[in-house]
Amino acid sequence: MKTIKINSTNLNDWKNKLPKHVIALGFFDGLHKGHQQVILKAKETAIQQNLPLSVMSFFPHPKSVLSKGQANVDYLMPLSEKEKQLEAMGVDHFFIVEFSLDFASLSPEQFVSDYLIDLGSVHAVCGFDYTYGQKGAGNITTLAEHGKGLLEVSVVPKVNLCGDKISSTRIRELLAQGEMMFISELLGKPYQVEWDAKTGLYPFYTLPTLGFYEVILSRNGRTQQGIISVLNNQNIDFGEMHIPTTGSFTITWLREVRIDNYKAIS
Repeated sequence: MKTIKINSTNLNDWKNKLPKHVIALGFFDGLHKGHQQVILKAKETAIQQNLPLSVMSFFPHPKSVLSKGQANVDYLMPLSEKEKQLEAMGVDHFFIVEFSLDFASLSPEQFVSDYLIDLGSVHAVCGFDYTYGQKGAGNITTLAEHGKGLLEVSVVPKVNLCGDKISSTRIRELLAQGEMMFISELLGKPYQVEWDAKTGLYPFYTLPTLGFYEVILSRNGRTQQGIISVLNNQNIDFGEMHIPTTGSFTITWLREVRIDNYKAIS
């Protein structure tokens, strides 16, 4: 997979230089089941049309930029992890577009022309609530129109679980409630973060709310399962678990537990 970072400075360098491709559009934080459906639909289309598969995401989060840094965003994964998972899904090109105030001011027509058609997109796949352009004025009903006959569009309907839309926002809400088992259902697997023995939580991950959790710690193929305690949004008490004194390891979150209940079944 080739990762291509696009901003207002280098945009013209990439125009009309990329092969025609099918592209999945979205922020894709967490790559939950809803995101997966969009990318899988794009992959099916790419295979049918014998074209490369691309994904376009944006960074930093629009909320952070539009609030001029005043709004805090609880990211679910860093770009490096997003890259790794997209490559595993068979993506050929990963476009990371710098979301800036200048980018946010683009008209919907200009976004489609400059960032989709001129970069080689011939078919765009997005979720039912995708918006683009200044103040989100563009949406799924205008995307093909703004493509002016050069861009086909497929829309993936809302993906629900227990009546609620699967979304990154919903996952952040569940992290604030410690509902790790429910988060696993939305992601299709348990939530994971990376932890450094010296510096703690890696940037662009979010810890669940204060409490005790059953987790799996893994490093270099070796794992151990046990109970840890989240003390605040940056600190963990690993209790009796044996953690490395150097380097990093993965924390896989299984479920929130009442410590008395855990002792009773251990």
